[in-house]
Order: sequence, then C-alpha cells, then structure tokens
Amino acid sequence: MKNLYHSDIYKFNTPVSSYWEDTSSENLNLIKLSKDIKSEIVVIGGGYTGLLCAINLIEKYNLDVVLVEAGKIGWGASSRNAGFNCLPPSKMSFKKMQSIYGKEETKQFFKNSVEGSNHTRDIIKEYDIDCDVTGDNNFVVAHHKNKFEQIKEQAKVYKSEFGIETEIYSKEEFNEIGHGGTEQYGALSYKPGFAINPLKFVNGIAKYALSKKLKIFEHTKVNKIDKENGSYVLRTKDGSIRSKKIVVATNGFYQEGLIHQMDSRVLPVISNIIVTRKLNENELNAHNFKTFSPIANTKNLLYYYRKLPDNRILFGTRGDLTGSDQSNLEMSKNMEKFLKDIFPQWSNVTIDYSWRGLIALSQKLAPSIGKIDNEEIYYGFGYNGVGVSAAPWTGKQLSKLVFSSNSKDLDISKIYKGLPKKFIFPQLRTFYFRIAVWFYAIKDKLNI
Repeated sequence: MKNLYHSDIYKFNTPVSSYWEDTSSENLNLIKLSKDIKSEIVVIGGGYTGLLCAINLIEKYNLDVVLVEAGKIGWGASSRNAGFNCLPPSKMSFKKMQSIYGKEETKQFFKNSVEGSNHTRDIIKEYDIDCDVTGDNNFVVAHHKNKFEQIKEQAKVYKSEFGIETEIYSKEEFNEIGHGGTEQYGALSYKPGFAINPLKFVNGIAKYALSKKLKIFEHTKVNKIDKENGSYVLRTKDGSIRSKKIVVATNGFYQEGLIHQMDSRVLPVISNIIVTRKLNENELNAHNFKTFSPIANTKNLLYYYRKLPDNRILFGTRGDLTGSDQSNLEMSKNMEKFLKDIFPQWSNVTIDYSWRGLIALSQKLAPSIGKIDNEEIYYGFGYNGVGVSAAPWTGKQLSKLVFSSNSKDLDISKIYKGLPKKFIFPQLRTFYFRIAVWFYAIKDKLNI
C-alpha cells in the first residue's frame, strides 16, 4: 500500500498537535482491537461519516456494528479541519454542474447540501454537543475589485435557483460588519452556516455513539481484507473482524490497496492551517474584524479564515505538496506572510499553531455515496474540504444504503451517487495536482 505523500502525514499513532487538541479535553478511554471478533457490519473510519453511519444503523435498524479507526477517534480531517459549516461540497461551479447534470439535479444537489448543513446543526442540538458554535452565516469576500460582480451573480443564483438566503455588501458595508484589509472589495453572505470546534464535535458524536453501545476500536488499522465463506475478514495487527458488510469512511486517508475497486479514485490534497496568538481589542479594531462567521475569499487557491472565540485568527489555504514535516513548516511561514499581506496592521502578531490534514478530491469534484457492484462494501467520501456539513449527512444516507443493500433506494441527487472515474496513471496524481496549482496560481496573480 504505497501512500502518495511523505510518511510524516500518515503517523496514525501520533496525535496532531493543533489548537483544537489544546482546547478539547475529552478522554473517551477507547481500546484497540486485540482479538478475533464478529459483527454484522464493520465501519472503517472514525470521523463524522463513519460515526454517523454507525449511529443510524444502531438507532434506526437495530444492527450490530463495530467501528475501527487507524488513529484516535477523528484523527483524520474530522479533528483538524477549520470548523466551517459551509456549502456546497463541490469544486464544480453551478454553471458547470448544470451543463453536465441539468438544472433539476443541480437544484437537488444544492437542496441536499443545505440539508447537510442543517443536519450538522441538528446533531449538535440532539446529541447535546458543546463545540463552540459561532456565527450564523458564511461570507464570501471579493479579494479583488474584479471579483465583486462574480459574487453578486453567485448571490443572485443562490437565491433565485436554489432558494438560499443571500445578501450582498459593498466594500464599505462589509468593513462595518466584517473586516477591512488589502483584499476586501465587498462580500456576500449566505445561510445556513456557522463555525465549530471540529474536535469537540467529533468527540461529542463519539460519546453519543458509545451511549448507544457502538463498539469502537482506536489505533486499529485494517491492513488486509479477505473473503471467506460469504463473509469478509478484516485483518489488523492484533486481531480480526468477520463481517457480512463493510462501510469505508476514510475520505482523504483511504489506504490504497485495501479494496481494489476503490483504488486510484481519490486525490488527497493537503490543506494547511495556522492560528495566531490572542489579539487584543485595539489589534482587532485596526482591521475592524468584527464577525465570528466563517469567511472564504474568491481566489482560485482560496484563503479561508475566521475569528475564534478567544480572539485568535485561524487562517487556512491549500497546503504543501510533499507532506513532510519540513514542508509543513515552510508552508506555515508562507501562510503567515499571506495573512499579514491581507491584514498589514497585524505585522507583529505571532503564530501559535500550525498543522495540516488531507481533504479528498476526485475527478467527479463532488462527494461519492454508494455500494460496490457485486459486493457488500459501501462508501462515502470526496467532500472537497466541506466535510462539516457534508460528512454527517453522508453517514446518515449511507446507513439507509447499508440496511437496504440497494443504491437505488437513496432519494438524493444523482450527482452524489456512484464512484468517480479512476485517475489515469494514478501514481501521477500529485503531479497532476501540482500542474493545477501552478495554473490556478497564475489565474490568481492575474485576478481572473
């Protein structure tokens, strides 16, 4: 199983040092699998998708479920993302989507995206999770004056085509409610949307799952899957699980070679985040940074940022290209420069945290939910960095699929359904991505 990036990014036994780790104290006291067991269903992956799928299978269908996670619960993107509940979970423009799938399927896709965002809020309330919810919408900021017309059109289409509540703000208006800076030329807001502490969220889901008697094993990496007498046998270092059905919920950390039908379909992309020290009121006022709502800008290689509850600034962007700890360090230095170029009054603000993780892209540029033909293996992945709203909802949809064993039973946009195409010469996936980064960097430089 050869990974696409440096081994530093796949240290499953090492907690990711992040702001979230320092502000989340939950200890779930989970153990690793150390013997051979049986279960009706095995879920691989202890993030939002896997946990929600397992919970629904237990609560709604009273099934026997075991969940295994290679690291600790939420070790992947679920514990280290920026905490943005935004939409849609796609890198495809709505125009492109309409040209490929038609207007009705595109409308349904956006409807499902909104359902996902609302489902995340419902889970927080229903499971009584304290995960530092802030903001009540999302902002998209025009980073250049050329981009203001583009976001005005986006706001108009979101409202008229998809029924999404939007509002447009001029540069001056957004300066009063959001922030000023060198790359602020007006903004749009859309609802639903808010921000969370993602590690507190995933730990809260896991705690609820344990209360429903879900059997969870941490630090239990599946190394091999065999078929024996109509069952699957999932082999780990210290034990095995015999099961009738498998759910793969590993997203960007899918291990190539585990299930050949799923190989070469995911492009894991590194996303990096930095977090500043706490800013005082005078420093925040220097750029009029008022809002706690999550913000993304209009760059092709977008910046995303937000004010945290303790007045730190979180700032994220497309990450380094190799995955080594050294390249992560270099990327965080670049990001500090990006941040201070946008907010020059913060030139003396130090960075307290930097970390990274993998988001999952595919050729489809939208999430994939389905069942492998002629197998009892199910999957949900490919959130394009929008997993806070898309992954829990996907877990719920997956549970219906697993129970019925029939993908035609899912009443969702067909854009979500089925596997994406395999990459040609999959060993060159990171090379393809480097070319894309180079291309989009030129577009951003020319503001097109």
